[in-house]
Amino acid sequence: MTKSGPPVVTPPLSTLKENLKKRKVFYEHGKDSLELAVSIGKIQEDKALLKAERHHQPQVGQPRSERTHQKSRTKKKLEEVKATIANQRARLKREKIKKRKERPVPAVHQKSSNAQDRVPRKRVSFA
Repeated sequence: MTKSGPPVVTPPLSTLKENLKKRKVFYEHGKDSLELAVSIGKIQEDKALLKAERHHQPQVGQPRSERTHQKSRTKKKLEEVKATIANQRARLKREKIKKRKERPVPAVHQKSSNAQDRVPRKRVSFA
């Protein structure tokens, strides 16, 4: 790779911030730019692979197969809880129906007997 232009003169290093800065390197068109693009591509690919490896690492001490079984265990537990709740609702509904059947239902047709049991009221009319 060839550098273009005169050499870069750096000012005296007075602060820590300036010590951490990297020197800028300018490349000419042609072969240098192609090599630069390839090197940037490799760096980006390496970063992506490292990120993917960190993201997809299995937990320490647990193989992948056991982790999938744990998910199914939690699903089974959830289904069991839902089934118990459904059974409780059904049982409460049955008990409610039994209580309704045991309660004496006031008959609608018994008005005539109620009228006979009552004392007749005096009616007042204004003329």
